[in-house]
Amino acid sequence: MSQRGAATMLDIIQKLGEMEARRGLHLCEDFISPPTLVPYAEFPARVTACAEHFRAQGIQRGEHFLLPFETSEAVFFSFFGLMEVGAIPLSVKPYILSTPKQGYREFLGRIAERYGVQRILDAPSLSGLELPLRRVPLPPAGAKVAGARLREVDPEELAFVQFSSGSTSFPKGVPITQRNLLANVRMIIQNDARTEEDRGVSWLPLYHDMGLIGLLTCVCAGIDVYLTQPASFLLDPLGWLECMSERRATLAVIPNFAIDYTLKTLRELEPKDLERLDLSALRNVYLGSEPINIPNLDQFTDLLKPRGLRREAIKPCYGMAEAVLMVACVGRDEGWRVATAPNGQPAISVGRLLSEFEVRLRTEDGRVCGDRELGEIELKGGSLAASYYVDERPLRNEDGYYATGDLGFLQDGELFITGRISDRIKINGQSYFSSDFEQAIERLPFIRAGRSAVIQADGRVVVLAEVSHPSVLERRAQSQRQVSQKILEAMGVSVMQEDVLFIRYGQLLKTSSGKLRRRELTEAYQQGRIRVATPMELRADLLRMRAQRLFYGSIMAARKHSAQWLQSGREVLRSVVGGSKRG
Repeated sequence: MSQRGAATMLDIIQKLGEMEARRGLHLCEDFISPPTLVPYAEFPARVTACAEHFRAQGIQRGEHFLLPFETSEAVFFSFFGLMEVGAIPLSVKPYILSTPKQGYREFLGRIAERYGVQRILDAPSLSGLELPLRRVPLPPAGAKVAGARLREVDPEELAFVQFSSGSTSFPKGVPITQRNLLANVRMIIQNDARTEEDRGVSWLPLYHDMGLIGLLTCVCAGIDVYLTQPASFLLDPLGWLECMSERRATLAVIPNFAIDYTLKTLRELEPKDLERLDLSALRNVYLGSEPINIPNLDQFTDLLKPRGLRREAIKPCYGMAEAVLMVACVGRDEGWRVATAPNGQPAISVGRLLSEFEVRLRTEDGRVCGDRELGEIELKGGSLAASYYVDERPLRNEDGYYATGDLGFLQDGELFITGRISDRIKINGQSYFSSDFEQAIERLPFIRAGRSAVIQADGRVVVLAEVSHPSVLERRAQSQRQVSQKILEAMGVSVMQEDVLFIRYGQLLKTSSGKLRRRELTEAYQQGRIRVATPMELRADLLRMRAQRLFYGSIMAARKHSAQWLQSGREVLRSVVGGSKRG
């Protein structure tokens, strides 16, 4: 779809009304059930109806409004409806069953107090929660206003507020203007040379910047996009691959976690189990949000190469909420590149910066880095915000650069990320990164993937890890030695056996985007609040986890059987109708 003349997201929505009815957003409960199409041609009418609903509820222009961004048709159009009213949606994580209720209430309370919020969208996930906020009901399902004409918006008007990951402090609000939103969306679309024939598949949550902005790039380009619930991927990672195969998807946006998690399933399968997959249409799988596990990425692509997945389709990228989303990405038809970082560890390229941004790297003493010199990444220009929201402190320094808190180096014009400053571990003057330690120990078969944290406390390197079986704890000393040995082999660093702790499940605190909250973990360790697991306690944890999987798995199985029965019925009906016509 041509974006000529569009200056804001609402301009784009209005232009979608001119599209043919067959293209749009395809909403799926899971990877099995048939999707529900919401045609782009209906978007202006849907957004206008939502705006009228919110005006009738007394929502005013400029009002701050909490939006628990669930993956649903009603919440998605509420987002645009609030934008049409001129209210300011604050996009936050919805309540999830595994989250402590009190912690979630406190999170909403802090945001409400900081930004003067009085009302919240009454999303289904909030059912049963007592909140100190007035609930506003969802708009009527499927409501439309014929002949809708959306308002003209100043490009400098605030579209919404998204939040930083919160890995080092309470999440900070980032003001996203209409101008910056559309600018970054266009950068991404132009970067991958998107056409109307492209198709996207996503399960990422919409409160996550990658999930929302990734989806909006598809909407703005007017291409078909299939959106399913985040839990679908957790329950059925193979279903994600099958969905991309069946839909002939060309685009996807994922964090590194998706590679690691899917790989666990792929390792358990035989090649014949994957024969039905055809991933040859994929040309852009944006991979970002967290450190990339290079050996796992290599194995993932090797296992799926016979199924048509090209190495060049995987696009490591770099971005942040402060810039709306993307800042750098591996170029078209280029495979990722691995180089040895200044600290001797392998690092993966995230490509060149998008042309609208400038970058420089600076050492700890403030000197600008040369080629292949490790330093903090500083950004300027592009769609970078001027400040955090309702915060007098400038986001940028006196030179106009934003210090990202990320460390890396430049080589041949490409940017390589090595880790966060807050994740840096210094030993004898040498910089190491927690993620390198974690990726090393997670190669051991008894360490749960994605469930380890390496911290530095009182000058010592400490390993906090969840293990997969009680037998590991029954031979604890031997298992600890294996972890220490793996770190020594991979990193050249000695870790004392007693500093390897095998811990109870559920203590590795993470942000809404899946990043470890290392500062809080370090404090918990130093205060003696980390609970080491016994074999009996681990058995209890495993039973609890299996019960949860059985519960959610039974729901998925029921949906799958229902979908299969429905499909069988359709095929029978087609054969009967086809036979009667021939007769």
